Amino acid sequence: MFLKQLQYLREIERYKSFSKAANACGVSQPALSRAIRQLEDELGVVIIDRKKKVFGVTNEGARVLKWAHDILKGISELRNEVAVTRQAIAGHVKIGVIPTAVHIVPLLLEAVQARCGDFASEVNVLPNRTLIDKLVSKELDIGIMYYDQCPQAKAFEVRTLYTEQQVLAASHTFELPEGEDISWDAASRLPLALLTKEMRCRQLVDVGFRTAGVEPTIRRETNSLELIHAEVMEGKVATILPILSFPLRVPPPGRLKMLRLSGFSPGAVGIVRLSEQTTSEFASDVWDIALNTSFQDNIDALCKPSPVPPPA
Repeated sequence: MFLKQLQYLREIERYKSFSKAANACGVSQPALSRAIRQLEDELGVVIIDRKKKVFGVTNEGARVLKWAHDILKGISELRNEVAVTRQAIAGHVKIGVIPTAVHIVPLLLEAVQARCGDFASEVNVLPNRTLIDKLVSKELDIGIMYYDQCPQAKAFEVRTLYTEQQVLAASHTFELPEGEDISWDAASRLPLALLTKEMRCRQLVDVGFRTAGVEPTIRRETNSLELIHAEVMEGKVATILPILSFPLRVPPPGRLKMLRLSGFSPGAVGIVRLSEQTTSEFASDVWDIALNTSFQDNIDALCKPSPVPPPA
């Protein structure tokens, strides 16, 4: 029961709510509350400050939470170590990545495979805030996200991986300018499918249109890259996305044209981990391999002109 109590406590801290934590853990709220009361009785301290209207933990509770994270992290690593021993693999790593950087993960995993041999990985595609929360709770070893949205506190170690290149992508159903570039004015007149406004790359796109003094023609807004890709490939809309958000292994030759937007301020994608966390030797190896993998070369290669044949 002790491990379950620590898991409940971790979810209470994450959601700042007993009811939401209970739902996440798949138990009733009374059962979760009883488990936390039992843990407090066993330890002889009050963990959750129930006198305040706003969720909070006591000073003793904060120290218990730190131990809870460490214990659950240790249990996870122990299970991984047992699995590694049984499977005779190099190790196990847990990676979190933002949606628009997901297609660099196969490049990283290939580099790890080439250097370390067979290994196991768990990859979660997450928004920035959830990614950071899971790093703090030690459910992830490494995060890949926008550099300027990485915490700059001493608790985190952050390194830049590559400078993002956003492009306008459209099929041959649209009349596009010759060459490698398109103006913001010309882009604004195309029917666009864009990510929703809470996404960092969308915020950069909005800055580009505002700076150019033009209003975009937005026909779709979604948090699903798959939906945008599908509609662009069908010729219904154009889009503006980081070039690495398109699948690298299955390029659509001749079906899409990608044009750079002049004067675009690119974002930088970085890798982040807890600086005080004692990671496994294998997770540290993956970190080093990521820093020595040239993702920028892939961007530069993909940003070369891509001719589009005329409609049949």
